[in-house]
Amino acid sequence: MSRLGPGARTVIAILIAVLLVGGGRVLGPVADVRAAETPDRSNVILVLDFSASILRDEANRNRFGAALERIAARVDETSADLIAGDARLSIVQFATSAADLPGCVDLKTLNGAETVGRFADCLRSVASAYRRGVAPSKAIGIDTNYVAAMEQADTHLPRTAARPTVIRFTDGKHDVSGVPVSAVLPARDRLFGGRSPFALLPVGMGLDPASRGALSAGLEGLRVIREMPACVSGEVFDWPTVVFDSADEAGNAVAVALQDATCTFTAAPTAPPTPAPTPGAVRGIELTPGDGRIEVAWTPITPIIASIVDFTARCRAGEGDWIESKEGVSLEPKATVNGLVNGTEYQCEVAAVGADGATVWTPAGSSATPMGRPAAPGKPSVKPYDRAVGVQVPPKDAAAGSNYRFECSGDNGATWPTELGTTAVDTTAVVGNLTNGVDYLCRAFAVNAAGMSDASPLSDAVRPCGTAFQCNPILLPAVGGLALVLIIGILAALAALISSRPKGYVVAVVDIVHTANIGHGSSLGIAFVLAPGNREVTGIVADKGRQKDIRISRLRGGRFAIKDRTGRRIATDGEEVVVSDSHGGRHSLVLHAFATNPASRVASRR
Repeated sequence: MSRLGPGARTVIAILIAVLLVGGGRVLGPVADVRAAETPDRSNVILVLDFSASILRDEANRNRFGAALERIAARVDETSADLIAGDARLSIVQFATSAADLPGCVDLKTLNGAETVGRFADCLRSVASAYRRGVAPSKAIGIDTNYVAAMEQADTHLPRTAARPTVIRFTDGKHDVSGVPVSAVLPARDRLFGGRSPFALLPVGMGLDPASRGALSAGLEGLRVIREMPACVSGEVFDWPTVVFDSADEAGNAVAVALQDATCTFTAAPTAPPTPAPTPGAVRGIELTPGDGRIEVAWTPITPIIASIVDFTARCRAGEGDWIESKEGVSLEPKATVNGLVNGTEYQCEVAAVGADGATVWTPAGSSATPMGRPAAPGKPSVKPYDRAVGVQVPPKDAAAGSNYRFECSGDNGATWPTELGTTAVDTTAVVGNLTNGVDYLCRAFAVNAAGMSDASPLSDAVRPCGTAFQCNPILLPAVGGLALVLIIGILAALAALISSRPKGYVVAVVDIVHTANIGHGSSLGIAFVLAPGNREVTGIVADKGRQKDIRISRLRGGRFAIKDRTGRRIATDGEEVVVSDSHGGRHSLVLHAFATNPASRVASRR
C-alpha cells in the first residue's frame, strides 16, 4: 500500500457521507482507509470563488454555504483524528483579485487542537459569507480572475510538501478585465509546472446550463494531476468530474477533494451510537431594550443540529434571580424577556436546549437597560422663517435619552403630512417645505428605544413668511399711510413755494426813449412799432408770439439771452446791446429785471 496519513487527517469526506443526506452524493466509492505509522505532509489550499456569478444566486449560494457548515460540523466531531494528521490547510478567497481569509491560512493540524477548531470556525465564516451574499473581503471585486487565485494559492505551498493540492471552487469562467484568458494556462505552468507530485482540482457548480459546457471545458483544461499517489494501494488518484449539477454536489465534491488530498479514512464507525452531544454555544447575541422588556437575538444556527430542541433566554439585574423568556419551545433565533424594571441594567444570556434537557448558557457581550416610552413634551413654541418654522420644546420637558419628532399641519390639524416633519437630537428643530402666508399648527413627540410618546399640545398658529410685509401684515397699511402723509406734505410745500415765489417782470428800453413792460417768465419778446409810410420806430410793445422782432430768454444770475435777425448774444441786467429790427434798422436795447410786478406794487401802496 502507499504511505497513508493518520486515521482522519482531515476527516472531511465522511461529513458528506454522514451529513449530506438527501442533498448531495459522495463522488466515488467510500473506502476503508487505515493510517500508516508516519503521517504525510499534506498542503491543501481551498480557493473559493466570491465573484458576482455566485453571489447573485441566493438559493444556490445558500445551499453551498450549508454544505460548508456541515463540513465544519464534521471537523468538530472528528477533531481527535485530525489532530493526529500532518495537514497544513489554507483558505483563499478570489474574484477580481485574491486574498487570504484572515486567520485561516497555514493551519497546521498535527497536535493542534486549537488549530483544528479554528479551521472549523473558518469554514463557518465562509458559509456565513455565502449566505449573506458578501465576500469576506470587499476589496476583491466582482469579476472572476483565475490567475490571481492561483498566484495567491502558490504563496501557501512550500516546496517540501509531499502532497500539495489546490482545490478551486468556482461557477464562472475567467473574465477579469486586463488579464486575457490566454494568460491562465501559462500562469498555471509558471506557478506549478515544476511541482511533482501536485494536484489542481477544479470544482465547478455549473448552475447555468447554457454555459455549463464552456465552463466544463475550461476547468478540464486547467486540471492538473501529476504523480499524486492514491490513498489506497492499487488505485489511481483521479479527478474525472470538474462540473456538478447542484450546489450540494459541489459541496460534496469539495469534501471528496479534501479526502483525496489528505488521505482521510471514511469508514463509518461501528461502535454503538453515543448519546446526543450537548448543544454548542450560541453566538452573536444582541440585546434591544424595550418598555419593561429586552429583545434578545442571536446568530442563526443553520442547519439546526438535531440535538437542539429549543432555545431559551434569561436576564437578571446584578446578582438577582434570573427571569426567563416565556415564548415556549422555539427554534427561532430570538426571544423576549418580559417583566423587567425600566431604568435597571440587566445582564442576559442564551442557551440551546438539548433533547435530554442539557444546556450551555452563553452570556451576551453587553448589558441592556429597559425603558418606557417617554412622556409627551409640553406645548412647543414656534417662530416663522422663509418657507419654514422653527419649533422648540420647553427645555424643562426634555426627556433623558430621547430624540424628538416635530410635525406641522397647514389645515388646522386635520392632516399631518409626513413631509412636513423632521427629527432632531435636541429640543429644537426647523420644519421646512412649508408655504409662505399659510397658518400652521405644530406638535412634538419624544422618542427613545422603547417607542414614541403621545403628541404634545398644539402650538400657536404660525405663518411662514419671506418678506417684512408678509411677516408683519400691519406694516403695509402703516407704511401706506405714512407715504400718503408725506406726499400731501410735499404737495403743500410746493404749493406754498409757488404761491410765495416773487412774480418779477422785465422792462425793455429801446433807443433811450421807448420803454415797455414785457412781462415775466423765461420766454419774452418785443416788437417795434413803425410810423405809417416809413420805417421810423415810434414805440415798442411786449410780444410773445412768433412775429416778435426780438426774442428774449431770462437766465439765472440776472442775465438775458437776446436773439434778433443777426444772431444771439448774452447781456446782463442794465447792459446796453445793439439789436436789429425786421427791416435792418439798428437800435440800442437795455433790459431791467424787477422782483414784483407793477400791479402788486400799486396795490401795496394803496
